[in-house]
Amino acid sequence: MLNTWTQVFAPALATLLILAAPLQAQVFPRGNGIALTDKTQFDLYVQINDWHDMPQDVDSFRLATLRQFEQSLLEEGIRRRPANRNYLVCAVHATLAGDQVAYTTTVEYWELESTKVNSLLWQHGGINTVAAKGFNEQLVAVECVSRFMAEWARWNTQAS
Repeated sequence: MLNTWTQVFAPALATLLILAAPLQAQVFPRGNGIALTDKTQFDLYVQINDWHDMPQDVDSFRLATLRQFEQSLLEEGIRRRPANRNYLVCAVHATLAGDQVAYTTTVEYWELESTKVNSLLWQHGGINTVAAKGFNEQLVAVECVSRFMAEWARWNTQAS
């Protein structure tokens, strides 16, 4: 009986598990761009997580970046709709080191729930350095918009 199990059923079970594994795989936000399908309106936010030794006022920089983020998205056909459950966040970390700024920008797509936990459905970011005089609101907003639009266009070809 044990011999039949090991020769017949064990290979069949192993094959089934191997074939079913991708169906059970976790999709992490970086690879979940399909969540952007048919989405053309978002609420927007710029979040500054770290702001080390930066000469610009953090609140003024955040608000100016938000305005640029909104305007750049509008030029691409993506409208801001306050209080929308589809939420785009442009997150920034920046550190001044001598005459260079090391910074990261990450754009995130969240689905907000009024009675449940909010869900991060997609994100993409990068790290860069730039001369301090070249670090501004437009640079940050354009990086977030470029990353978002590249992924959005993959899933919304009929609208672009």
